Amino acid sequence: MIDLKDLLKHEIMDLYSAEAQIIDALPAMIDKAKNANLKKALQEHLKITEEQKRRLDKMRQLMNDNKEEEESQETNEEKKGFFSRLFGNGMEKCKGMAGLIDEGQKIMKEDMSPEVSDAAIIASAQKIEHYEISGYGTARAYARDLNLKEVQNLLEETLKEEYEADDRLTQLALKRVNPDAEKAGITEMENRPRNESADERSATSRSSAKKSESKEHKPGRKENNEVSSTRSDASKKTSSAKANASKSGSSKQKANSRSGNQKTKKSAPKQSQSKAKKGANNKKAKAR
Repeated sequence: MIDLKDLLKHEIMDLYSAEAQIIDALPAMIDKAKNANLKKALQEHLKITEEQKRRLDKMRQLMNDNKEEEESQETNEEKKGFFSRLFGNGMEKCKGMAGLIDEGQKIMKEDMSPEVSDAAIIASAQKIEHYEISGYGTARAYARDLNLKEVQNLLEETLKEEYEADDRLTQLALKRVNPDAEKAGITEMENRPRNESADERSATSRSSAKKSESKEHKPGRKENNEVSSTRSDASKKTSSAKANASKSGSSKQKANSRSGNQKTKKSAPKQSQSKAKKGANNKKAKAR
């Protein structure tokens, strides 16, 4: 049957694998980091991690006491199966740490500014730190309950270092790296040509469609305006024709009036002449 000591052994084996994977992964993170303080913090933590791995080696030796030999072969096989099922394929590899490191490596391959990349590195490093804090904290609790003082002390020493590393990364992120990443993002947005999003393109398309529909309706109005204009022009022409006709009639009347006057003037001399002849004839008659 699996007991608390077996759980402690599993935690120590899991942490040993985790530290070995971190040692392999940290150099790439150090090379990728651009912030000098971040680079220095990772370099120092790499050295600390190597020391933590050596402590775990010592704990493993302390855990391998003679009690295992005293247990029956059936019990030993059962416990070997327990560890094999947890790690898989007979390999003592921490799957949780493998997943965190793989995620961090994928993020670092993305296209981003150096400032944003530093923020991503801190995020990945802190996920790793939190996994270690959880593992070391659990293992220390087991060691304390099992009254394994030496193992407990070694675990507490490492746990303290992990908390310090996590706090240091938090301060770097809040005071410098995250603000720099934010500024870099704003600058990039200001300098980059504006690319419309799908929603913006859709809104633009709808606006253009509405304008097009509006234009299609306008010719109808234009036609109505043209009809009104035509009617107005016809009305104007009619009025103009009437005015011209009126003017023409007035002109004719004036012309007739002038003609009448002239005739009157011409007939007046003739009447005068007739009266003169009649006067002369009367004078001749009286003379006779």
